[in-house]
Amino acid sequence: MDKEIRKEAIRKYLRYFMIWFIITGIVVVLLLGTVLFKTMQSNLPRLNTVSPQERVYDYADVLTDREEEELRAAIAEAEKQSHADIIIVTLNEPMGVSDSTWEWNMMNYADDFYDDGKYGWNKAYGDGALLLDNWYEDAGGSQKGSWLSTSGKMEDIIGRWEENQVLDEMYEYIDSNPYRAYLAAVTRLRDFGRYGATSRGYGENDTYSGLLGALVISTIVAVCYFVKNLTQIKAKDTTLASTYVEGGVPAVRSRSDEFLRKSVTSHRIESSSGGGGGGGSRSHSGGGSHGHHTSSGGHSHGGGGRRR
Repeated sequence: MDKEIRKEAIRKYLRYFMIWFIITGIVVVLLLGTVLFKTMQSNLPRLNTVSPQERVYDYADVLTDREEEELRAAIAEAEKQSHADIIIVTLNEPMGVSDSTWEWNMMNYADDFYDDGKYGWNKAYGDGALLLDNWYEDAGGSQKGSWLSTSGKMEDIIGRWEENQVLDEMYEYIDSNPYRAYLAAVTRLRDFGRYGATSRGYGENDTYSGLLGALVISTIVAVCYFVKNLTQIKAKDTTLASTYVEGGVPAVRSRSDEFLRKSVTSHRIESSSGGGGGGGSRSHSGGGSHGHHTSSGGHSHGGGGRRR
């Protein structure tokens, strides 16, 4: 009798836990698949062999030789993680007094520079971004500002919001420490190339943490459910219907429930809806995003920029 009860309890236990076993299995498979996919991605070689190796063109001479070397090393590491070329170009040249002229000239210069170098991680004119920073000012006023030219997957990933993120972090240090400013821009471009649209959170282990958290939660729930039902199973094993009945045969008495009264009270649940405030957008003078466009060389680019 006891053995049959235990077998039945085990069968019920397996039925109750079947969904959790399935969920845990799916999470484990996703976690292992993600780890494998990331490992394979991190080992992808650079396929473009026709572009120059240089990544830092300091024509404005705002960096020391040591800073240029350190920036090149940082870019090389960032490219391995993002699988996108990253180029920094500084200028000290007039680009136009009016905003529209300045934007047009900055955009064309950046796009053409990228195309002339045939940059791109996966192929010529492929995945990558070029940051053009101009330091020119004269008696007529300042033409300082930056433009970001994107190509390939970076063109798809980086829009107006992402452009402003790169420039906001760069402009925080640009006047006091250009090297730190460009390094901040490189780091942000690396994150966009590596994580795509999800990089707004900027956690390197976001994917792993989410899957691991789901695995831990499902395991904890399963354990708690097991402990609870194990207690009930033990109680059923020790206290049966025939335990305190003489002869081991319980007497079943006929019993019926009487429906005495039913009272139903109806309440109206008020619901309200209101318009939520949307996030404000930051306004920048003398700047804009030109989105997807074709360069003079006939290649697709995205990008935008602003004065500072």
